[in-house]
Amino acid sequence: MTVKQDIEDLKQTIHKHDHQYYVKNYPLISDQEYDALLRRLRELETAHPEYVSPDSPTQRVGGKVDERFKAVVHPVPMLSLDNTYNVDEVRVFHQRVLRGLPDVPEGSIEYVVELKFDGLAVALTYEDGLLVRGATRGDGLQGEDITVNLRTLRSIPLKIDTTQRLEVRGEVYMPKKEFERINAERKAQGEAPFANPRNAAAGALRLLDPAITAQRKLDIFIYAVGFLDNNPFKTHYELQGQLDALRFPINQYNRLCENFESALALIEEFREKRKELDYEVDGLVIQLNSLAHRKQLGETSKFPRWAVAYKYEAEQAVTQIMDIVCQVGRTGSITPVAELQPVLISGSTVSRATLHNEDEINRKDIRIGDRVVIEKAGEIIPKVIRVIEPCRDRGQPFKMPTVCPKCQSSVYRAEGEVVWRCVNSACPAQLKERLKHFSCRKAMDIDHFGPAVIEQLVDSGRVKNFSDLYTLKMDEVASLERMADKSAQNLISAIEKSKSAGLSRFLHALGVRHIGQRTAILLARRFRTLKILQETSYDDLEKIDEIGPVIAESLKAFFDRDTNRQEIERLLELGILMEEQGDAPERGGLFEGRQFVLTGTLTRFTREEAKEKIQSLGGRVTSTISKKTDYLVAGASAGSKLEKARQLDIPVLNEEALQKLMENG
Repeated sequence: MTVKQDIEDLKQTIHKHDHQYYVKNYPLISDQEYDALLRRLRELETAHPEYVSPDSPTQRVGGKVDERFKAVVHPVPMLSLDNTYNVDEVRVFHQRVLRGLPDVPEGSIEYVVELKFDGLAVALTYEDGLLVRGATRGDGLQGEDITVNLRTLRSIPLKIDTTQRLEVRGEVYMPKKEFERINAERKAQGEAPFANPRNAAAGALRLLDPAITAQRKLDIFIYAVGFLDNNPFKTHYELQGQLDALRFPINQYNRLCENFESALALIEEFREKRKELDYEVDGLVIQLNSLAHRKQLGETSKFPRWAVAYKYEAEQAVTQIMDIVCQVGRTGSITPVAELQPVLISGSTVSRATLHNEDEINRKDIRIGDRVVIEKAGEIIPKVIRVIEPCRDRGQPFKMPTVCPKCQSSVYRAEGEVVWRCVNSACPAQLKERLKHFSCRKAMDIDHFGPAVIEQLVDSGRVKNFSDLYTLKMDEVASLERMADKSAQNLISAIEKSKSAGLSRFLHALGVRHIGQRTAILLARRFRTLKILQETSYDDLEKIDEIGPVIAESLKAFFDRDTNRQEIERLLELGILMEEQGDAPERGGLFEGRQFVLTGTLTRFTREEAKEKIQSLGGRVTSTISKKTDYLVAGASAGSKLEKARQLDIPVLNEEALQKLMENG
């Protein structure tokens, strides 16, 4: 036998034992025997590096990721699921399915029911049988490339027995026992524990050192196929059987139900059983089995019409309110927060809960000392539900502060609003929150600029506004706590790099009320420079599609304030790019005044590329079909939007026709 063949046989043997151990939970050999196989493979590859391949078990942990994770556009959007919270809502979903499949007898409609894992959704792409990319879900259209970290999960096969291009989707999770072990270690080292297993898993997948990710012992369940070239399968359950045969980890509790009532019965079966599992489960996914039925029903811009998530009632706990404090947000909003006697709920210890606003406190008559019921809204944000045992020596009802709790400036409550706000734009608490927003990934994207660094820079007076960031010196940053020279240099470099973020990111970063990411992009693409935007009148802004009076008024109020104009001028002098990069939309261009909708899987462009090209020619891209739509651009698996376009007699373009239209008009 040749050395090359010996290496290949060892790889296949180790892959088989990985699957038995990490997926089937039934090892066929001892740990010592497994280690001996791996050691032998490593020795052969060291002696013959020309035979090392990406699918080798020795290559699961690669080198460090140098900088930020690269963006990945999903060829097929990773839609979220519509949530239901009681059986009646699930029945409504079933009735919608029946109405959408009028020619299908109810008795022939099958469902597949799966556990809804509380983890992080990812997509794995295989080409010629090799794992070539792993990405987070992100916003469903675009995620982050975390291939190097996903390769450390031993339940993910690096090589599968197919040459077809395949993308599978799954949920990465941290087992409960591993979560407890890591938190015990963090507490022993004086570090803050993770809030819950989901956060711990998400954090581990975004570490810049995959060797540390590997130590976290994450796992994954594969639950769907994003795309498969020449898909021969007719049902989801049949497709899952093939995924299992390809050594993907499929959850053992997936159930095929011949009718809706048997699917419904599983809600009660797993209500308590889920708590016995070694991973967090917050509900069930109920979905059609037939792929043809799925295609017929299609999806909305957010959810598939053929599936729904049933969420179990949020876990509740009883505790006592020890104090009520107020925190200040980046827009000056003052939010009352209950300080609680710590209590365990939904896998994490809760010591604070939002009270939302003054009206909500008065409605529930919440006071310090009361025993209350709390729950996690959506299993994430703790909130107080009701008072169950008023304090024996009840004091006066809670009153909102008459001055800002952080800077002692005046506060006000605008007519028609429930929120009190601090009037001082230089308030340190507001500044800290604004800096967090300014530096976040969707704004100026400044790496290494975390809450601890922001706290120190603001509290020390080094940073009093955005522009102060760009005058920081190396020695100022290096003098901060837990900031070595290398970390300081990384932050200085990230701040310098952010100068070229562009107008849309800068607009979003400024934190103008009502100006979110989408609106910032729209304004940047239309006006191209901040100077032009600043000089545009309220009337002209208000007339723009998707802007309207509220946004126009907010923008003009922001630009009319002297302190804001002075800050923008200083940022411009410091080298911040206040122009939008890329081609400007053509006024009077080929697509001026035309409205497009994109659907299905595109191959000549990504969706984002097609959208940007249409916009550069003066067109507009929307997510829903209506009578105002001029063209539907349909790729493979176009679904319900294609049918609706035909019903409304809207012209349908394939990619070739779109390309010709772009070139020739």
